[in-house]
Amino acid sequence: MTRAGLVPPVLLAVALAGFFAIVQFYTSLAPLSPTPPVGYVFTSRLGAGALIALLALGALVAALALLRAGPLPAPSRDILAVWIGACALSSLAGFDPLSGFEVVATMLLGAAFHLALVRYYARPPVAALVLRVYLWTGLWASAAGIAMLVARRPLLLWVLNHGRAAGFFVTANQFAAFLIMFVFIALGTALATRDAALRMLAWVALALGGTALALTFSAAGWLGVVIAGLFFSYALGARRVALGILAAGVLCMAFFAISPAAGHHNPAEATSRLRTWSAGVRVMQLFPLTGAGPMAYWRVYPAVRAPNGDPSGSFGALHPHDVFISLAAETGAVGILATLLGWWWYVRAVRRDLAGAAPAARRFALSICAGFVAVFVQGAFDTVGVVALTFVWIPFSALGLAAARYGLGEA
Repeated sequence: MTRAGLVPPVLLAVALAGFFAIVQFYTSLAPLSPTPPVGYVFTSRLGAGALIALLALGALVAALALLRAGPLPAPSRDILAVWIGACALSSLAGFDPLSGFEVVATMLLGAAFHLALVRYYARPPVAALVLRVYLWTGLWASAAGIAMLVARRPLLLWVLNHGRAAGFFVTANQFAAFLIMFVFIALGTALATRDAALRMLAWVALALGGTALALTFSAAGWLGVVIAGLFFSYALGARRVALGILAAGVLCMAFFAISPAAGHHNPAEATSRLRTWSAGVRVMQLFPLTGAGPMAYWRVYPAVRAPNGDPSGSFGALHPHDVFISLAAETGAVGILATLLGWWWYVRAVRRDLAGAAPAARRFALSICAGFVAVFVQGAFDTVGVVALTFVWIPFSALGLAAARYGLGEA
């Protein structure tokens, strides 16, 4: 038996790295969703089931590693308890308890990964393998998305996204949601590591990820990167860089202001967000305490649809396209309060650990914080609340907490 519970360190590192890589492609789990199928999905129900099985296997190894390892790390245990607990309560009181508890079960898989990564991050070869596998995964996904756009294959994917890069992520906006975190972590790695090979990998990953992000023509993604870039620059004291980022942001927004078609956007969707937001607000008003329940929004939508709203079963009817409205509509005030409390604990822990951190560790940890800033900004225009919590917030908050305490670890 090793100090990592019942699991050899190398096996634990492989399990955590595999989980973190696979969870990036959560959009491929769509065939298992209770919502109507929308868009181009690469996986069948069998393939999506296989991905869930791999995630469960990685989570099982992580859970075994935590056995006999002492108390669970703080503040992770508290953050996960309030986030998952709020979703469980909303599921119990919601319109689709079965689907809600399936989401909660998936959150528990992420919780096992989160707790194991925070506890064992600094133990070789965990940090090294998790970070390198993540960078290679993102590099490959970025290159594939660019190649698919250039080749216009699959053709239906290209058509549905109006000539915008979507890669393996169904829509261009979902591809951008993956890339905005990826480019900041790649940048932070490049600025923090002393390993020449890792630095080269990070710069190449950043170049491909940045190119792919540009080709998504995601206005929300671009805005998120600009604001996150300002945060990252100011946090590191690079004021001139921040001014350059601000100027680039103004140019990007001017590009979209010229014409929606200039960014390969469907002009008919120019006001679609206002319609979806208003429907989400109506669900919030109807179910203020615990919401309609995770993954139950689409069931309630027909009753709140405005006369000019998106038809039931369409993409605009599946969620409010705003992470905050979505959380409030699905989990109510309980979920919003739990979310705020969890992030308060997270920010407090990161600030405390960064107060005495070395410059390299500070750069890497702040890059993850910048990634979250981009995620929140982009999420205000196109993210499902409980999906973001399950597949983005839970795993990446583990990396953020570990990085604030240990920097790059052994990477």
